Amino acid sequence: MGTTIGEVSRAESCIVADTKWTIVRMIPESSFVSPSTKQPLTKTPDGSALLGGPGERYPLIEGIPQLLVHSGQAQASGESQAYYRDRASEYDRGIEALFAMLLANEEQTRGEMFAELEVRPDSRVLEIGCGTCRDTIHLLDMPIDVFAGDLSLEMLLTGRDRLRRAGKDTSRLRLFCADVMHLPFADGFFDAVYHFGGLNLFPDHRKALEEITRVVKPNGRVVVGDEGIAPWLANSQFANILQNSNPLFRHRAPLDCLPVAARQVACRWILSGSFYLISFVKGEGEPRLDLDVEFPGRRGGSHRTRYFGKLEGVSPELRGRVLDAAAAEGLSVTAWLEKTLGRATRNVARDGAGD
Repeated sequence: MGTTIGEVSRAESCIVADTKWTIVRMIPESSFVSPSTKQPLTKTPDGSALLGGPGERYPLIEGIPQLLVHSGQAQASGESQAYYRDRASEYDRGIEALFAMLLANEEQTRGEMFAELEVRPDSRVLEIGCGTCRDTIHLLDMPIDVFAGDLSLEMLLTGRDRLRRAGKDTSRLRLFCADVMHLPFADGFFDAVYHFGGLNLFPDHRKALEEITRVVKPNGRVVVGDEGIAPWLANSQFANILQNSNPLFRHRAPLDCLPVAARQVACRWILSGSFYLISFVKGEGEPRLDLDVEFPGRRGGSHRTRYFGKLEGVSPELRGRVLDAAAAEGLSVTAWLEKTLGRATRNVARDGAGD
């Protein structure tokens, strides 16, 4: 039993086959929010568009929501859209040539990348920049809900045709058109996010990775990668040959653009060291520290006293006398300062109370 993408907002049906019940689930339209305000979207009665706040109307073209934010944003993305519009028909041939020239098995390589998502049954996974669905077709073999988006409608339509020709069950798939800088999903909506092959073209790596991380649940995983020669191969003939044909191989893994919430970060190079693959787990905020652990040694103190308790305007001469006085009493500098300043402030408070 099959359904077309966007045919219904949500349905569940049962099929009797060899005495087993099979549940066919549809992903609801209400999964999407406004890419601008992050407020829920509603479907028009005629099913032709999704509506948000005043002036927000996102058409559904062949059932695929067009969730680019306003006309200004669409114009800003025009260069990338034009790039993929021109390449949609030849994209697949280029990918096949890439794996062939790198002497790599495409299906095996993609399977190894998916393994880093560590998804469980019924997980909700976002694939960004799905292109012609070369990865999506394999993700659909897993018992998960897949949201696959791309900036280019032309690429999505080509990908949907691929899935139909392959006879894939798309009841747990939702295709959509959107920009990674303005994802149409609520915070923490996904268990994992996957993107491979377009990161180098994102206009702002830091903002894109922050937005990707925003839509992942705490402890959810992010896996992203793209062209980028491994550092130890930077001056090799291998690198020079690849970069001569495709300047995108000059890019480097944008580790400095990861959000502070990234935990368990790993970066490895695949496909003979020609592509980087970054994976991490989403934490909450910056890593934690126990600020009050006391350090041994002459300086002493803790992170709290060293960072938040700095004294301003101390001359080198006075600092030297403090070091000598602390050493003479066998105390750390921090312990000596706390003792001496504490005594002094108590005396000031006492004398002031006696006035």
